[in-house]
Parts: sequence; structure tokens; C-alpha cells
Amino acid sequence: MSQPLTAESLLRLVHRYYPAGISEYEPRYESTEEFKRLDKLRRAAVDDATAWNAFLDRVERELPECSVWDYPNIRYDPAYSVRLTLPDYPVGAPEHKEVVLMVCILAPVHIIYADHSKHMGGSSEVITYQPPLPAEFQPFAEKLETLGIEAFGTTRLAQDVLSIPVPDLQVGTTGFGEVTLADCLFGDHRW
Repeated sequence: MSQPLTAESLLRLVHRYYPAGISEYEPRYESTEEFKRLDKLRRAAVDDATAWNAFLDRVERELPECSVWDYPNIRYDPAYSVRLTLPDYPVGAPEHKEVVLMVCILAPVHIIYADHSKHMGGSSEVITYQPPLPAEFQPFAEKLETLGIEAFGTTRLAQDVLSIPVPDLQVGTTGFGEVTLADCLFGDHRW
């Protein structure tokens, strides 16, 4: 992206990859130039994940006490995603504390957040934290984010920028009038 990283430039950018006023459930959606551009980028990211895989290897080496889960949403969304489980909260346990980093392929930007999940019987509760994160997540989030910035040269977007509405677009299952810049840059489900 050659233009400055502003909310306005990001809004212009997402309109290059999502057709305005056309639902992705409409037959003509996949024939739009916007969809073709987005699909080409996603396919290229799937075909050549060399940088992403090298990043994951480095995360595993530098944070060996954590579990690393690479979520393959890049096939459907414009971002790579990794979930880092904090020590003492093993995968499958009734309680998880995790940090999530998502790296966009449309612009040199990323987001980071944390989840605290509790599974009791048949019910689950998930609390999601946006930066600034609670103290117990911070050292892991800082290390993960630093590694991401070193690998991809990205910038973290502020929550007020992420929440900017993009009402003329439909992304995933998020309908017209509900889409935000975050949905366009990272997918409508930040797992």
C-alpha cells in the first residue's frame, strides 16, 4: 500500500476488494473485479505461506512454554491468524487464556487481542479483551506482537479505526449497515 495509512486510505482500499452494494450471495458477486482481486490475494497467500510459516516457527522457538495454533482462515478471509495459549492453560482444559494476532494481507496492519474462555458443563463463556490487555496477557502479547512487526512490518490499528462503519459493504455473514473496517481487513469473525 503506497498511500499513507489513514482511516480514509483504508476505506478506499477495502472498496478495491469488496464490491459496494452487492451481497456475496448474489450470483454476480464472484464476477466483480473487487472479488477477483481479493480472491487472487488470498490464493497467493495460501500458495506461498513461506513468511507466515517462518514466523510461526519463530514464535514456537521464542515462546516454547505456549501452545501455538495457526488458524487457516486465510482461505476465506484477508488475514493470517495465530492463537497463543498462555502457560498453565493447556488446550482442552476447561479454562483457556489466549492472545490472538491477525495479520492483514490487504494492508500492512495487524490486530492483537486476548480471550479468556471458561467451559463448564454444556456452557461456555468467553471474555475478549482489546488493548490495553490485562497484566497476565501483556508479556505474551508484547512478544507476539514484536515478532509479528519484525516479520511483516505491520502497524497495529486503534480500536476507533477498526470500528469505523463501512455500510455499503457485506462481508461474510455480516450484512449491509453492520460491517466495520475490522471486518473488511480481518474477516467478519475474529475467532
